[in-house]
Order: sequence, then structure tokens, then C-alpha cells
Amino acid sequence: MNKSCPTGIFGFIFPNAHRFTPVSFTASVFSRRTGLRSLLIAAAVSSSGLHAHTASAQDAAETETASAETAAETETFPDDYWTEVESPVYPRGAVMSPTTLFVVDSDAPGVWTVPWPASEAIKPMRFVTGSRYLRKTMNRPFSATPHPEGGVLVGDSATREIYHVTPNADAPGGQDAKPLNGGFLGIPMALAVSPDGKTIYVGDAERRATFALPIEGGEPELVVRVNARGLVFDEEGALYAVTPDADAVVKINVAEKTSEPVVTDRPYGFPGGIAWHNGMGFVSDVYGKCIWQFTADGATEKWFDEELLLGPVGLSATADSVIVSDPKTKQVYQIDRESKEVTKLFAE
Repeated sequence: MNKSCPTGIFGFIFPNAHRFTPVSFTASVFSRRTGLRSLLIAAAVSSSGLHAHTASAQDAAETETASAETAAETETFPDDYWTEVESPVYPRGAVMSPTTLFVVDSDAPGVWTVPWPASEAIKPMRFVTGSRYLRKTMNRPFSATPHPEGGVLVGDSATREIYHVTPNADAPGGQDAKPLNGGFLGIPMALAVSPDGKTIYVGDAERRATFALPIEGGEPELVVRVNARGLVFDEEGALYAVTPDADAVVKINVAEKTSEPVVTDRPYGFPGGIAWHNGMGFVSDVYGKCIWQFTADGATEKWFDEELLLGPVGLSATADSVIVSDPKTKQVYQIDRESKEVTKLFAE
């Protein structure tokens, strides 16, 4: 049947038209018109019902959202949700503010503090804590750095998140933990805050790249394809990254989103952290069990190679000393830059 033909269409709608008399044909048409009218009425009623259903669904969604927000405000935690230990278990990071040394602990998740400057070993204080539960708040932190407005920034691989954590005696766990990047990152292995305090730079070990996001939080933006395992700014505002790749130390221009190699040919066994002070850089070597120093022109040499280091990771540097955390000894050491004299900072 040619459905493009008007008679074909007529035959399709009225397949038995050849048997109609004029009267029966009129009655059939009237019947079909009545059926069509009923169909249109039914469709209208159905449409009204659909609108009502949609409105009801929207109301339900809004109610569910409100309930979720209320639940978040009144969320309760199991008694063993937050980690509570009396001493560090795996202190892998060491970074300081003018008055405090912050040490991130991956196995007893959280951050410890020691007043700064320090001249002798004392018992570290737990500043913030992480959850014992997998994929919950700060269950596996790898990096931390002071927040310019107080508290600490913590990079957590368990939740793919960066948290701004501040102590709050009235909050669960005695702290407030604000997520900043919405789980966009993979493994935030390194953190650094820009000199103006407006931007967080993060080395993502999963994406093998360095990202930036506003200090108040937001979606991270790619800066360069540098697999940073440690980040530090120099006095001129350049960002140095230490990597496990052939270009072991890379200098990043954050404004132009470019990078250039500084230390090449993989001289370090496995670099764990980086520090910079007054024209001199330092790199911890986990496999080499030592600390290297390097200059902006790429010259590098071993700076500290004593048996007390078993697996040095986190680094900081001042005019007088280098501070290094060693998770294998559960200790943080302060090393004098001139005499190489060592002071333990954690009381045993």
C-alpha cells in the first residue's frame, strides 16, 4: 500500500470502507470522532495527572533534600569512628608555621603538632584526627600544610579530598573538617599554599599532575603535567616539585603554567619530600636513607647520610636547621645546618 497516497491513507484509517453505505459510513465516522474525542479527553486527564505526578515528585525531591540536610546537621558517629592514639604511628610529613610544626600521620590518621621553635624532644599533641573507617574523613592522609587563616589543610587519599580542618570542641571528633575539592582529585600527595595565601597547589599522584584550587575551595584546575610528590615555594614565588621521574626536581611557573627541569637523570633513590630556604633546596631520599641538597642551577649532592635515618620523607627547612620526619623510626629529627647535630623532636 502506498501510504503517501490520500486514498491509501483513507484505506488505512477505514479498511472496510468498500462495505459502507452513506449512512453507515457517516455513523462510523461519528463513532471514530467520538472515540477520538474520548481519546483526547483521556490524554488531557492523563496530562493533568502527569503534571500532578511531576509536581509530587519535585515536592518529594525537595523534601528528601531538606531531610538530608537536616540529617547532615544531626549526623551521629560510632564511638570508634575517630582515631584516638596517644603517640604517632607513621609520621610522614613535616611542615611548619611560624609557631607550630605540623606532622601528618598516615596510619593513625591525623596531624600532630610540636611548638616551634623547638630545642628538645617533647610529647607531640594530636591537633586533628581522622576516621578509622575506610573512605571516611581523613582515613588515609598523605599531606598537610598550615592554612593561612588557621587550622590545617590535609590531603586525604581515602576520600580523594583536601580538607580544611580546624579544632572545635563542640563538633564531632573535636574538629570541623571542610572538604574543598568535591572528590575531584585522586591521591593528593603534596600540598603548598601560594605566598599570597589565595591558592592551594596539589600534586596528584593518580593523575601524575599538579593542580590548583582557590583557598576557599572549588574544582581544581590543571597547572602542569608534573608528578609532584613534594611542593615548596622559593623566595621569588617559583614552585619547586620533587618527582619520582627522570626529572627529579622541576621548577614550575604557576602564572604561565609552564615548567622546566632543574635536577635530572634521577640521582635520588626514591625522593619523598622537598624543602627550600634562602637559595638552597633539600630532598629526602627514602631508599637512599639520606638527605640531598640542590641549587637552582641543578647541582645536587648528599647533605646528610647518617645511620639514624631509615626512611626519611617529609621535610622543612629554616635558616638554622632541616626538619625531617621518618615513619620507620616514628620520629621527627631537627638537623643543624652547620654542625649536622641531630635533635629528636618526639619524646619516646
